[in-house]
Amino acid sequence: MKKTLYTLYIIIGCCIMASCDKMPKNGDLDGMWQLMTIEHNGTTNDVKDRQLYLSFQLDLFQLTKINSNTRYYGYFDNLGDRIVFRNFSDMAEKHPDKPDNYPVTDLTIIEPWGYYALSDTFHIESLTRNDMALRSKNARITYRKF
Repeated sequence: MKKTLYTLYIIIGCCIMASCDKMPKNGDLDGMWQLMTIEHNGTTNDVKDRQLYLSFQLDLFQLTKINSNTRYYGYFDNLGDRIVFRNFSDMAEKHPDKPDNYPVTDLTIIEPWGYYALSDTFHIESLTRNDMALRSKNARITYRKF
């Protein structure tokens, strides 16, 4: 009886500890990715020196430019072989006079990251722990894990 009760306490303790942590929901996709190249209109541009990043966690993504106030976020759906990006928004800290975030309506704001639509589907061409390549109807983007 004591051994069974002890085993039950261990199982409950492990479950509680695991439920308190936000486990990686998206496998290798989760984390921060540095933008390396963008192929658009037949031209491939090396953009790694621009310090542009894409981060995934749970259902959120964030676009960041290092050493600047430039940050956008939105939601994504991880469908296994493709990712659907939606609801691009400007971070509220860029607009301290208003508490809400602002939907992105000007595409030129997100084009430096290779996004040419406010809601877009990218097929996952490759995804490893270190590298990722995404392709939409408008662009092919490559990343390295940061």
